[in-house]
Amino acid sequence: MNDQIRQLAGLIEDMMYDFSAHNLDSECCENISHGEYRALRALARVNMCAMQDIAKNIAVTKSGATRIISRLEEKKLVRRVQNQNDGRVCCVQLSKEGQKRISEITKQPANKITTVLAAMDPNMRQILLTSLNAFFQTANDQFANSKIRRSK
Repeated sequence: MNDQIRQLAGLIEDMMYDFSAHNLDSECCENISHGEYRALRALARVNMCAMQDIAKNIAVTKSGATRIISRLEEKKLVRRVQNQNDGRVCCVQLSKEGQKRISEITKQPANKITTVLAAMDPNMRQILLTSLNAFFQTANDQFANSKIRRSK
């Protein structure tokens, strides 16, 4: 089991590096930090998100998320809006420029994955998808109350 754990951990780490949008300088694209990229990705999954939810999704403190969102707001990639149900809650949305930027940033990793998946046997692709879904569902179940949650 220990060998399998080390092998799986290494494979996941290699995949994250090989198929991510950042480089060795922690710059992602056009002056976007890795933390900013993660926040943009989290926001791209939903229409609007509260600051505390962004913090949970990118595994930082609420003040850390606030600093990241402030930088993204200065770059005109996001905008803050008041929650319509509770005016005390600050929510964040991607701007049109933010939507465009995250689309551009994720294009290259998506193209890499497409190339690899196209070269795989279709049955192996399905096994990979089924296995990864089972792994991440189990991880979500195991860590439901921690910051190690995978956002959908």
